[in-house]
This record gives sequence, structure tokens and C-alpha cells, in this order.
Amino acid sequence: MTSPTATLPSRTASLCRRLGRTRARRRRSLLAAVVTASLALGAGSARADETFEFEAVGSDRRISLIGDSTLAGVRWYADYGELRRFDFVLNAESCRRTIEQSCFSREGYRSANVISTMRSLDGSLGELLVIMSGYNDPVGSIDDAIDTVVDEARRQGVAHVVWLTLRTSADVDYSDPQEQTSVDTFREFNERLVAAAEGTDGFLQVADWATYSTGSGSWFEYDGVHLTPSGVDALTTFLAGTVERVLAGEDVSPASAPWTLLVPGAEGDVVVAVQEAVMAAGVEVPGGADGVYGNDTMIAVADYQRLVGDLQVTGAVDLATARSLGVYSDGETEEAVEVDSVTPVVPSTTGVPAALAASPDLTLDAEHQDATAESSAVVVAIAVTVVLGLLVIALVTRRRPPGERPGRRPPRAAGSRVHRVGP
Repeated sequence: MTSPTATLPSRTASLCRRLGRTRARRRRSLLAAVVTASLALGAGSARADETFEFEAVGSDRRISLIGDSTLAGVRWYADYGELRRFDFVLNAESCRRTIEQSCFSREGYRSANVISTMRSLDGSLGELLVIMSGYNDPVGSIDDAIDTVVDEARRQGVAHVVWLTLRTSADVDYSDPQEQTSVDTFREFNERLVAAAEGTDGFLQVADWATYSTGSGSWFEYDGVHLTPSGVDALTTFLAGTVERVLAGEDVSPASAPWTLLVPGAEGDVVVAVQEAVMAAGVEVPGGADGVYGNDTMIAVADYQRLVGDLQVTGAVDLATARSLGVYSDGETEEAVEVDSVTPVVPSTTGVPAALAASPDLTLDAEHQDATAESSAVVVAIAVTVVLGLLVIALVTRRRPPGERPGRRPPRAAGSRVHRVGP
């Protein structure tokens, strides 16, 4: 008779084969999430199913942030960055939906959706609410999701809702567990979000994270939406700057205009016109006016925006930059170019993306590369350990009699615990 010990490798191999038949995208996303959560737990982050509360020294400004796993990176890495300028509460959960029942999360339970979380924090949202959600929302729920959040925020006396656009660039490879969402869904969400903001007189404002993060692949994990440590820094800086502007009375939402935002991936005569105008202004465009809006053109446009001085430095040609370059006049009535892979949203922050503020070739310096390589090695080692541990647990669990197996933890309402931390 073969001993249990002797059959362990074969059972492990069988389990690995079954796991290998799942979609590669889900496997990569789950592995990244497990590693991220493991690293964050060691860093003293707020636990899952917990509201994080921070009280800044001398701050009389209170805000709130509610989101899905794209915001949860802030919690996983316990890095709140520039947000520490404010008193704030933060509740970010994996697999969260806005108004529909959330999917079962990678952290072992089904979180409350955004609207339920808002209600559980009634009286604690402050004067401004940031929403970073939508990646798990089916397209049929988008309009109701936006309207319901806005109505609830008004009921609670919040002065402004700032909602981040969803990423739609070429590096995005994410879908919710039921595969109801995709880049096309995210693009439609953004369009409806911008349209909804137009009729609220500044109550709902759109912060264009999608455009701000264009070209900054190092900020994101495999799927292009979940944050790396550098992405957490970028996001908290972006959020803090945007909140400051809104609290100061600015409207950060994009204005409607017959101009389609130009970012990497665009092609055509209008790109040639932009490249020629940038070169005429004395800014070099490597490769010349080839009609392709690549990274070199993006960097050149960013240099031009810095040179002019009163333009948002994003590397994207928004309406103001198009006017400045002379490639668009207010008398035009047709869109300058069709870009299927880009959401036409004007950037809404004065900050500069790290990819543009760094060296012209958009590469990390040697020291940063070494640090990244070392970090990657640590991540791989932890990932291997975690996966092996999960396999062993799975095998042991299968050998237990049915009556001895632990039951699944029942759903819990988000905000059931509050984690308070001083500055």
C-alpha cells in the first residue's frame, strides 16, 4: 500500500494541474493580491473589513474615501502619503461593487457595497467624499450606481463627491470574477460619469486618474489597475492635490468640448499637426512628425506644456493644449480625431505623472531598477511560499471528514471595525 507521504507529490501535481486550467489572468491577479496582502500585513496595515480613521494634527478638513481593490492598495501597503494632510476615513475592499451585491473577495469574504458602506459611515463622511469604484460594476448598473451615490451623499450633507475615472489604456487586463466587465465597460462608465457630473453644478466632480496615469506602467500590477508601491505614492499624491483644489473652490471636472483627447495610441493627420506645432515651438520630437502618438511624442508634449507654463503637464493633448498649439480653434465643430482606446476626459490635476517628471526615455534610473529587481525577488519568494502553503492546506482540508471541515465565514458589513491611528 502506498503511504500518504508517498502520494503527496502526485496529489500536489494533480491539484496544480486543476489550478492550471483556470484563466491565466485570474491566477496572476490572485497571486499578486495574495503577495500584496502578505507584504502589507507585515507593514502594519489596516486589516480587511475595517474602516481606517486618521486624525491629522491641526487639520479642520475632514474627507472620506470609499473604493474597491484599486484603492485598497493604499491599505495593503499602509501608505497614506499626502492624504495625511486631512482628517479622513478610508474603507477600501476587494471585489466591491457600487450598488449591487459585491463579489466574493480575495480576502475571504463578501464586502458591503459602496452605498451600504456610505450608510454605515453616516455622519463621518466629512465635507468631501472620494469614490474609486466601478471596475466590478455590470454596465446595466452604471447610471443607477452614480445617481444613488450622489443622492446618498447629498442626504448626508456632503459638499462634494469626487469620482475617479477608470483606467482604459492598453495595459489594462482586468475583468470582475464573473467576467461582466472589461475595458469597454470602464470606458462607458467614464463617459456616463462625465455626463452625470455636468448636471450637478460642481457637486459631483470627475478626477481623471485614467489620463493622469497614462504611460506609468510601473504604478500597476499585471492587470493594469491594482497598485504597486510606487502607484500608491502616485495615487495618494494625485488624490491630495485634487481634494485641495476642490476644497479651494475649483471644479476639476472636464469641460465638454468637440475635441478628442490625444494620448499614446492615437494616429493620423491631427497627430502630425501636433508634432509639427511642438517642433515649431522649439521642442524636439524624436522621429519627427510621423503621425504616431508614441511615448516620445507624449514626452515632447509634456515639455511643451512646461515651456508654456499655464497648461496642465500631462503629456496628453487636451483642449487647452490643442488651442495653444494652434491645432484647434473654437470655430471647429467636428472631433479632430477618433481614438477608440482612449476616454475623452481632460486631466484634472496640476501634478505631473512620475513617468513624465523623470528622465526623457521614461525608464527608471539604475538605482531604482536595482531596488525594483530586489523587491521583485522578495515578492517571488513570498509568492512561492504562500502558494505552497495554500496547496498543503487544501490537501489537508480534503482529508478531513465532512463534519470536521470549517464552515465558510458569513458575510460581514464593511466598517464593522474601526482602526484609529494618530498622525
